[in-house]
Amino acid sequence: MFAEAAQRCEESPAECPQIAESILRTMCPNVNMCSVTAVKSRGDFSWIESVLSTGVPDGRHRLILYVLSRYLANVKGLNEADAVNEIRGFLERSCKNFGNCSKVYDSWIRNVVSKVKSGGWKPWSLEKLKEKDPDLYNTVLKLISESGKGQVDTLSATRS
Repeated sequence: MFAEAAQRCEESPAECPQIAESILRTMCPNVNMCSVTAVKSRGDFSWIESVLSTGVPDGRHRLILYVLSRYLANVKGLNEADAVNEIRGFLERSCKNFGNCSKVYDSWIRNVVSKVKSGGWKPWSLEKLKEKDPDLYNTVLKLISESGKGQVDTLSATRS
């Protein structure tokens, strides 16, 4: 399979990306069951780092579930214990910086990290966050705008 693909790429370099994609689809028909190492090269995740470093006034559970756990496990490639520790730090900063101190159980965090890691799910983008959870999106956008960290094009992030 690979030798044939290499030959085809050599004969037709312009078609090589499609050939490679075809091989990937053949080897991994259900992308949710495969490692998501390719996610690293897609998108700008600096806004997630900004949120991790400051915490949030509201929406911690949703951020952990849809963004932070997926980013830490499947983009940064942290093992489960390290991802859980990073999330604990995020929770501490949310408490210290915003008074958002209600309990989030370690067992829940471990379960979420385990599920997203085994599923290979990638984190929601700002666009998806805007679509699925506008209130959380506005909170995140305000934080990254104030911090000046997440190098996010807020004009494109706020377009309809």
